[in-house]
Amino acid sequence: MQEEFKRFLKAQGLKQAYVARSLGVSSSQLSQWMSQKYQGDTATLEAALRNFMDNYTTKRSESSESIPVQPLHNYSSAMFVAEEAVVNEEMVVLYGIPGSGKSVVAREFVSRHPEAVFVEVVPGIRPDSLLKTIAAILGIGGIRAGDELIWEIAREFGRRDGVLVIDEAEHLTVKGLEVIRRIHDFSRVPVVLVGTYGLIKNLKGNNGELLQLYSRIQGRWEFKESSSEDMERLFGSLSPVICRYTRHLRRAVNLYAKAQRFAAMNQEPLNAGHIEAASTMLFLD
Repeated sequence: MQEEFKRFLKAQGLKQAYVARSLGVSSSQLSQWMSQKYQGDTATLEAALRNFMDNYTTKRSESSESIPVQPLHNYSSAMFVAEEAVVNEEMVVLYGIPGSGKSVVAREFVSRHPEAVFVEVVPGIRPDSLLKTIAAILGIGGIRAGDELIWEIAREFGRRDGVLVIDEAEHLTVKGLEVIRRIHDFSRVPVVLVGTYGLIKNLKGNNGELLQLYSRIQGRWEFKESSSEDMERLFGSLSPVICRYTRHLRRAVNLYAKAQRFAAMNQEPLNAGHIEAASTMLFLD
């Protein structure tokens, strides 16, 4: 089962620590199990892992099939801004409220650009870790650090028609943002920064120390609440019902998907009653 679990992690792009947190066990316990040194209740842990893998795979399948990517207003405008970055070798920013579809756009953009280097930032990432992540994706080996690695990354971007996409960019520190600016300056690689409103604040720096970076931002798109037209495109005749509960894109999609499963469980066609029932099972405010 350990080998199966390794394949599952790789296929789903998950970290072992994420699964441990989801199961409520420590990373060390899961590591001990992986190395067949776990002294606890192996049968219970493996049953929990089996359940997690089955449910996660089903969830991903249902999520990908329930509502395909649609050319909503935010989607179309943000995609245009990102494409402009490639054409003009610019730095651009896609930002807005959480759950408004920014990451969906980022991933769709990357799928259209196989030359893209895509980095999803985690909170507290250090500049050296950011550099090593980008270098690893670019296939840059050897032990380098600091300015040497920045130059090497810039040279590699200069040799190829690439684009650098940073998602969750509000988590970048001042030094991390400065690293991105220098890579762009040295290589002219197009850069797409994706994040919340905190990203815009961080781009200027607390004391204006990043104004050089802010001045290089040549394009932007702000993700806002979905329009009535967007909601109708997504949910058809049920859009007025969903709009009574929320216009927040992520919450609306979750509400619709839960209503679909509730209807399927009862072997009924999806209707307004299922939306109402599902709304009582979610935080929608």
